[in-house]
Order: sequence, then structure tokens, then C-alpha cells
Amino acid sequence: MLKKVTRRVKKELRRIKQLVLFDESQVVYNGKTFKAYWNETYGDSRLSFFALKRITWQTRRAFIDGGFRPDEFSLYGLERLGKREQGLFLSQKKKDQFLVSFYGPDCAKILGVLKDKYVFYSYLKKQFNRDVICIRSMQDRLPFLSFCNQHGRIFAKLIKGSCGRGCYYYTITNSEQASLIFNELIGYGEWIIEELIEQNPAISQFNKSSVNTIRFPSFKRNGVVKCVFPCMRFGRAGSIVDNAGQGGMFVSIDQETGEIISDAIDEKGHVFVSHPDSNVTFRGFRIPQWDSIVEIIKDAHLSLPEDQVYVAFDLALSDKGWCIVEGNWGDWILQQASLQRGLKKEFVSLLNGNR
Repeated sequence: MLKKVTRRVKKELRRIKQLVLFDESQVVYNGKTFKAYWNETYGDSRLSFFALKRITWQTRRAFIDGGFRPDEFSLYGLERLGKREQGLFLSQKKKDQFLVSFYGPDCAKILGVLKDKYVFYSYLKKQFNRDVICIRSMQDRLPFLSFCNQHGRIFAKLIKGSCGRGCYYYTITNSEQASLIFNELIGYGEWIIEELIEQNPAISQFNKSSVNTIRFPSFKRNGVVKCVFPCMRFGRAGSIVDNAGQGGMFVSIDQETGEIISDAIDEKGHVFVSHPDSNVTFRGFRIPQWDSIVEIIKDAHLSLPEDQVYVAFDLALSDKGWCIVEGNWGDWILQQASLQRGLKKEFVSLLNGNR
């Protein structure tokens, strides 16, 4: 069905070669990638030949006009919308272009603070609210052994990992085991090692195996921070991460009350009234300690360099209170998908400090 990419698509692909690949979560847009996303989204579809032919044309058109990948096209329900309504949504490609253009020549340096998880932590040790170290070489063996001896249960993440990949949980009972784990990890790269987050029971009732996190975008201009369009992600039973790319699901949250105001949706577009493993209902649930989360984010964002204008903070509610998990720059999908509403105008206005 997609053996060829049209000339207009190829022209569009050549035009956006200036996009910078900062990490694995940022897509370099080319014909091969477009085809892979199309096959992942529609390859197993039971649509008729003519329906697939129509979808093929529509997804190509949406890619040319708005930069939407086939998975975004499906997730936002763009096949049901006209060109004007589609234009209200912001694709990942256009969002990347906005940020690369906005940050200019310093873009790689600015986003590098978010790309390196330990550099990000070094600015926000207070807001992380737990012990963290990094291991980058064999010389870090002793600090790692000492950390494991102190905490016993740890969470390891690749420093430049993304989308829930490169994350491992360990329960360590002795130094010999810790040394073996160190050897295993250091052979695959550089890691951030964290004290395990003990999740608030009200949150863990949805899924106990993963730390279920809040994604809260934040924009900072001239010392003023605005936090908008919070979402929450939930993992599936047995998974240690809540990322949609790893089978998780997400909901929209009322910013004022902390109440979940939507059903959950996963990356395939499936809708869930309740969690499929625990049967806990999403809509109407009020997240505990919500009244303090915005001030924590504002304090964190002001602690970052002034040129960090847009940060999507991930936070978890632990037995110690709210703690920052990490910062992101690459996402504007969860907000639009969970609300089923285009937020391009809002993103651009907030980025430019006009909202």
C-alpha cells in the first residue's frame, strides 16, 4: 500500500532536514519512517481495500499539510475532521520545528539539559526529593555499592534514554549482587541510579507495578511560570513504566481541582473507562495533595537556567510528597489526545509568552 512516497511528500521531507535528532524519541522524518508508522498504525487493520486506500491518501495529505505522522492522524481522529479543524492540532514535527526555530543556534545546548537526566537532576536536587547518583565509568563502582547498601531497592535509567526504554528495577541484598549489577549496567552505557519511589497508595491502586506519573507542561518567560494542561499516565500490570509507548495509558486532569476529567486512552487509540487490570474508574478520581503541585513545578522551573522556556515535568506522588521524576521537551501528544482537542495556538502563544 505504501511502496512509494509521493513526490510532494519527498519534497516536504527534504525541506525539514534541518530538524535535529536529539534523542531516540525525536523522529527524523523520512519516507522509511513514515511507512513504518503507517504500517504500525494501519498494517493490521481489517478495513476494506477501498477504505485503506482512502486512509492512505488522507494520511499523506495530513503529513504534507500539517506534518502529522500516521499514528498522530489516528490518535487525534483527524480522518473525521476537515482541513480547518485539523489545523488546530499541533503535530510533533511542527512542534519540533517551532522549538528548533525558537531556541536558535543554542538549541542543542538548551535541550541538552533535559536530554541528560543527571544534568537535569543537578539543578533540581531538592525537588527530586530522593537520593540519586550517576555511574559513567568503572571508577563509579564504590559509590554505586555504597548507594545499594544504603537503599537496597533502586531504579536504574539510561541517562539519555527515552520513552520508557532502558529502565530497570532491582532489589539488592548483598555487595556481590550489587557488583554484578554494576558490571552489567556499565557495559551498556551511562546510568542515573535512583532511590526507589514508594508510591502513594491512592495512586498505586490503579497499577502497583509502575510509578504512575503526572505530565505537567510548564512555560517560563521573564521569570513568570505558567503550568498548563496536566495529564496522568498509568502503566499496565507487570510493567515498571507508565509510558504510552510501553503499553500504558493516559488521562486529562482538571488543573484547578486535580480531578481526572477524561477516560483513558492508549497509544493505539483504545479508550478505557477504568483501568483494564485493576478496574479502578478514571473519570472523577481526585489526585491527592494536588494543591501543592503547581508551586513545586514553578519552583523547579525557576531553578533551571533562564533559557529553559518549555519543560514538560514528570512528577510522582510518593510517601514523602511530590517528587520530580524527569523533564521532557518532546511531547505535546498526551494533552491533545486525551482532550481530543487541538492545542497548536495555545502552544505557540505560551512559547512566545503571549498567554
